[in-house]
Amino acid sequence: MSRFPLSSPQQLWCSGDQGDHAGFFAGGFVMATALRITGPIDVAALQGALDDLVRRHEILRTVVARTDEPYQEVHEAAPVPLVVRDVPADRPGSRDEIAEELLNEAERSTLDPRRVPQLRAVLSRFDAGDAVLALITHHTGADEWSNRVLVRDLAATYRARVTGTEAALPPVPQYRDFAAAQRAAADGPDGETAAKFWREKLSGVQIFAVPTDREVPERHHEPYSASNFVVDRDVMRAVGELAAEARTDVPTVLLAAFNVLVHAIAGTTDQAIDTLTTGRTDPRFDDTVGPVMNFVVLRTDLARCLSYRDVVAATRDVCLETYANEIPIQHIERAVPELMQPNDEPRKTNCIVGVFPRPSGAGTPRIADGCTEIYKRPSVSPIGPWIPHGVAWGMHPHPSGELSGCVQFNAEDLDADTVSGWTGEYQRILAAMATDPGRSWTAPR
Repeated sequence: MSRFPLSSPQQLWCSGDQGDHAGFFAGGFVMATALRITGPIDVAALQGALDDLVRRHEILRTVVARTDEPYQEVHEAAPVPLVVRDVPADRPGSRDEIAEELLNEAERSTLDPRRVPQLRAVLSRFDAGDAVLALITHHTGADEWSNRVLVRDLAATYRARVTGTEAALPPVPQYRDFAAAQRAAADGPDGETAAKFWREKLSGVQIFAVPTDREVPERHHEPYSASNFVVDRDVMRAVGELAAEARTDVPTVLLAAFNVLVHAIAGTTDQAIDTLTTGRTDPRFDDTVGPVMNFVVLRTDLARCLSYRDVVAATRDVCLETYANEIPIQHIERAVPELMQPNDEPRKTNCIVGVFPRPSGAGTPRIADGCTEIYKRPSVSPIGPWIPHGVAWGMHPHPSGELSGCVQFNAEDLDADTVSGWTGEYQRILAAMATDPGRSWTAPR
C-alpha cells in the first residue's frame, strides 16, 4: 500500500464525515451509469475489461484513510465484482421500462468506501442479443465525468480482450498526480490572485438557498427522492443556436435559464448560485478518473438585463471570469466566510446545480454490436440516488439531442409538487429563452 495526500474534494468529504451510515462515506453515496447493449456479450472478456479499468485507474483501488490526518491509501488491484443475471421473461413492463428500472436499482446500490475496488457491475440479459450493463462507483472515488471516461475506456478494453490486442488507450495521469497539482496551484501565486478575486467578486452577497416546505431536520431519516425531466430535441436545438449566437456554449445557456428560475423563486436580481463544475481546468487530467469536480459560485446581476438574450450575455461574462479564477470551494469559503450563511437557516437548504458535459470521444462508445446510455423519462421517484444533504440539480445533454435533468431532494424538507413546479417552470423558461431570446425576461409567461 502507498500513501498520498488528499485532494480538495477528498478534504471536503472528510470535513463532512458523518460516519459509515450517513454523509459522504455512507455506502449509499454512489453513482451509476447504465448502458443498453445490443449483440452477444463475452462475459469472460467483460470481466477482464473491468479488471483492466482497476489496473489503469488507481483511484478505483484507493480508499480514504479517515484518521486524524486523513490520506489516500492505494491498494493492489482486485477483481471487479460482476453480477450476471437473466431478466425474467414475465417481469412486468416493456424492455425500455425495465432498463430504466435497472438503472434505478443500480443508483440505490451500496458500496463500502473502505474496500477496493470502488467499482462493481451488473449485467442483466433480456436475451443473447439485448442486455443492460450497470456500472456503480462510490462518489468518493469518481464523478460524472469519470463515469463517462470509464465507459469509454471499458469499450476499448473490452474490444482488446475480445480481439486479443492491446487497448488503444494512451497513458493516463493518476488521481494522486491531480491532487498534487491542485495543491501546488492553490498554494502558489495564482491561488492568491484567485482568492483576492473571490473576496472582491462576492463581497456583499450570500448564496442562493432554496426555501423549504418544512424546517430542515438536523439529520434526515428518509431516503432521497428524485424529480426527473427531459427537454426535447427541438428546444435543445434552439438552445444550441442561441449559444452560438451569444458566442458561448450550451451549459452557459442552461445556467442562464437557472438564473431566471432563481429570480422566480427568490425574487432577487443580484444572486449567487452554487454550481458544480468538472474541475478539469488542466487538460492533462481530462482522462483521469476520480472526484475532480469542484463547486464554484456564479454571481450574476440581472438588474440591467432587459431580455433573455441579455441574461445569457450576463451569465456568459460571469462564467468566463469565474472559470478563469476557479479554485477549490474551501478557499472561496475562507475568503468570504458569510457567503454560505443562508444554508444554515432552518427553512432553507443548500442548492447545487450542475451541467455535465461529456469527455472528448465519450459520445457513443461501442461494446459488442453497440450500446446507448439509459436515461430517465419524466417522473417523480419516491426513492432516488442518495446524497448527504440539500438539493442537487443536475442536467445532462445527450448525443441524441435531448437533455435529461434530475433534481434530488429529501421529502422531509420539500414536497414533490414543489420540486415538480420548479422543474416545470425551468423548462418553460428555457424554451422561452431559446425560441424568443429578445423577449423581456421578466414578462409573464
